[in-house]
Amino acid sequence: DKNTWLLSVQYACCFGVELTMTNAAALYFKDEFGQTTESAAAIASAFGWMNLFARGMGGFVSDIMNAHHGMKGRLLWQSISFILEGATVVIFG
Repeated sequence: DKNTWLLSVQYACCFGVELTMTNAAALYFKDEFGQTTESAAAIASAFGWMNLFARGMGGFVSDIMNAHHGMKGRLLWQSISFILEGATVVIFG
């Protein structure tokens, strides 16, 4: 099913960005703000902890969109989330 493939690709991209940002954040905090490796890693881990909440909320909204608009609603919400995530990375990049 093409919808399954599309959702899988979107999830892989989002998860890849999450891993990249978490790993790059520690180096960024260390280099730009003179943090020790330990404190930079602790600060960067907040991004990962935040994603626990954000991932759950995104799934909740996706389920609501699916209930009201079917699979097109789910795909719309996930596409909007994906675009916003990319824009945020570009802005902070």
